[in-house]
Amino acid sequence: MNTEVKNHRNGVEVVPDKMIKEIKDIFSTIHTSVEKYVISDIRKELITGLQIKGWSDKIFLDRKSKISITGEQDDIGLCIQTGNVSRVYADLLKLQTLFVQGEIKAGIIIVPTSECGKQYASNTASMERLMRELNIFNQVITMPLVVIGFSE
Repeated sequence: MNTEVKNHRNGVEVVPDKMIKEIKDIFSTIHTSVEKYVISDIRKELITGLQIKGWSDKIFLDRKSKISITGEQDDIGLCIQTGNVSRVYADLLKLQTLFVQGEIKAGIIIVPTSECGKQYASNTASMERLMRELNIFNQVITMPLVVIGFSE
């Protein structure tokens, strides 16, 4: 799979290059075709690869809640969003909350590119839309963030 890296608020300067490269390398080993109903397989392969590279399991924002991010490593929070576009805003809020609390120093969000997302569902989160809308929320989403888009 192919990847594209985008930057919000100097995320690429805060997130170590090695970490971004490792994520891109994991995608290069995924050979599942993007089509309806297989996106969960891609997600599972990605999470397995991340855990092999030392990423944690889910991180819960509060002991009393089920609100979580996909994982964390070296003070970098990670969310993978392959679902409806509305869910990416929740991911941004979760990462921003951890950033404000001092739990993480930056975030990574992994989403399909718009072309990739169209292949398996409608109204999916996409890298292009997320980057456009991050500009709108620039004064609210203040953490350094790396957005990694993937496609076939």
